[in-house]
Amino acid sequence: MRKLIFLLLLPIGVFAEELPLFATDEPLDIVIEIPLKTILRDAASRPVVDGTATYIETAGERVSLPVKVSTRGRSRLTVCQFPPLSLNVKKKTAADTVFVGQKSLKIVTHCRSHAKFRNYMLQEYGIYKAFAVLTDESFRVRLMHITYRDAEGTFAEIRERGFLIESINEVARRTGLERQKVKKVSVDQLDPRHSTLAAVFQFMVGNTDWSVKLAPDEANCCHNGRVLGLEGSESGWRVVPYDFDQTGIINPGYAEPARQLGIRSVRQRLFRGRCAHNDELDEVITVFNERRAELEAALLVEGIRNRKSAASYIASFYKTINDPGARARSIDNRCLPG
Repeated sequence: MRKLIFLLLLPIGVFAEELPLFATDEPLDIVIEIPLKTILRDAASRPVVDGTATYIETAGERVSLPVKVSTRGRSRLTVCQFPPLSLNVKKKTAADTVFVGQKSLKIVTHCRSHAKFRNYMLQEYGIYKAFAVLTDESFRVRLMHITYRDAEGTFAEIRERGFLIESINEVARRTGLERQKVKKVSVDQLDPRHSTLAAVFQFMVGNTDWSVKLAPDEANCCHNGRVLGLEGSESGWRVVPYDFDQTGIINPGYAEPARQLGIRSVRQRLFRGRCAHNDELDEVITVFNERRAELEAALLVEGIRNRKSAASYIASFYKTINDPGARARSIDNRCLPG
């Protein structure tokens, strides 16, 4: 049975070789030299600046390559004193470096120079790692020790941790699928197993900041998810989730659930899976139980400050899914129509 469940979770595409940037869990020590004044002062206007990224290869060789850096995000642009960033490299200059095969990458930064914000960042990294425990159709991440160096020499160096997120195009290449740039996705087009797996995971970490529909200011579906599927297919689509900063397990001070959801705190879980996929719940929940140790190891990242609270939050999830009555009240009977 266990082998069958594992096979059912495998994607229908053909796997490609994983590129070196995300092939290890070792943190990447990197220096990013950019005009910090422009990035910090004009963050809301999303400036694009030229810079240099320098890191040390495993053999000790110092490698530098030109990059373009810009600010990104929506809510975090207003919350963060140090904005989230995009890092772009050229194929030619990235050859023979750890960035080979990469083009556009997201950097989740420390946001603010405060211990609790550093903790938020580290926990979000753990959430990405946890979803990757369940499926390869997920975003890979890599922790970094970053030195931000001001190219104009005005600001002192800033040394913080952050992490890289692979691009959706790289997820597609790696899993043998294709990005689907569509305005919206119907329930009939979703892969039932992956959809249920993602919905139960979002319930686990207490995330309601997602939906399978077009976000107001985005060109393509979905809100905090990107769509993958086989080339030419109109069904079996996977919505790969991202952006987990406003989850209950992290519980950042700035997070508030949408009013229309009817919950008062992000700590309050709300299942947002589809009723049409309820037949998948038993086997998906079996997977969560079988991989509990791996999921806990990923979510309880070494060094997080609220480890006890996070562990308790995870335990409450497992109590719910393994109590038939609690599961029915919180999951089976709370699904969305369709």
